[in-house]
Amino acid sequence: MFLHHGYLLLPATRQPDLERLGAYFTVYFGASPCDRSNTIRFPTHIKSIFPLPQMRQIRATYKELCHQRAIELLEIADQLDTKMFVFWSGGVDSTCALVCLLEHCKDRERIVVLLNEQSILEYPLFFMQHIAHRLNYQSTDLFPDLLVAPNMIVNGEHNDQLFGSDIMADAINLFGMNALLGTLKQEYITSLYEWKLRGNREHALFLAELVGRLAETATVPIKTNYDLLWWINFTLKWQTVYMRPLIFSKNPLSREYINTYYHPFFGTTEFQLWSMNNPDKKIKDNWKSYKWPAKDVIYDCTGDRLYRDNKTKYGSLGPLLRQRPFHNFIDENFAFHRQLDWYRPQNDFLSDFQARDMRSALVTAA
Repeated sequence: MFLHHGYLLLPATRQPDLERLGAYFTVYFGASPCDRSNTIRFPTHIKSIFPLPQMRQIRATYKELCHQRAIELLEIADQLDTKMFVFWSGGVDSTCALVCLLEHCKDRERIVVLLNEQSILEYPLFFMQHIAHRLNYQSTDLFPDLLVAPNMIVNGEHNDQLFGSDIMADAINLFGMNALLGTLKQEYITSLYEWKLRGNREHALFLAELVGRLAETATVPIKTNYDLLWWINFTLKWQTVYMRPLIFSKNPLSREYINTYYHPFFGTTEFQLWSMNNPDKKIKDNWKSYKWPAKDVIYDCTGDRLYRDNKTKYGSLGPLLRQRPFHNFIDENFAFHRQLDWYRPQNDFLSDFQARDMRSALVTAA
């Protein structure tokens, strides 16, 4: 079993389930799917280590959780007596995390900001007013070497899973905000996938039906098209975004090291419960309002109305990780592998004909 893959080399001549898997990767590019709800069996031997939280009410606001998390992480850094390397891309997620850490940090020498040229271009005002000449900062190029050394790593991962996904922008551009927030309809999801797949309606229909099962098993009400697209991201990509930075490590990893030093800022049970309890606090009536609670946290620090009211999501992770060597697989012991037997023959991407053949083969083998 493995926890994450960086890249799957699909055979040139593919059976139908792998053709459908390839379509999934086209819609959700770069995502190593792992269903935390145990609803969909993907054609990959991925082990889930992040079960969905048991649904319960949570009274804390998003802002309160952000500040609680910052205090918690700073206390961990103090206990470890180590530097805290904080990724900053200039985007909403990492900026939200950084402003909270700075508000509660008593010793700013402990914080080292990891950034690159694109980070500064994405939010130059914040860099000039809050980082330059005020904080230690280094290039993100150092990241693969920082893992395993006794350095605390903090990033802005998982905030997208709390709020939705950048696929929302495609949906809004194609069909409008009213459709996105309107009553859940499979045809709407099918049409979105068909556009992403450049007109392949057969695969779009299959994927829409497949993810529709997630709505049926969801532990929260899935009433709108937005709700379903958020739930897909929340259930299928949580493990992906936790694992994907780790495959770039130049050193062997261990579970003990990861649990001690690696801390995605938004990757807590409390943040997940906030997301599950607050479907109305993810977006308002336009794409610019996406993640507005996080933007409000930033505004409290910066007073920057322009960023709060107009900042939209930008794919910041791509420039950071693109063209870097990586390990293709992480197994359940956090060991790296170039290749593994990843194919899971009993899966929900099989056609009815394939599934019957598979059951017959299992009966014959028994």
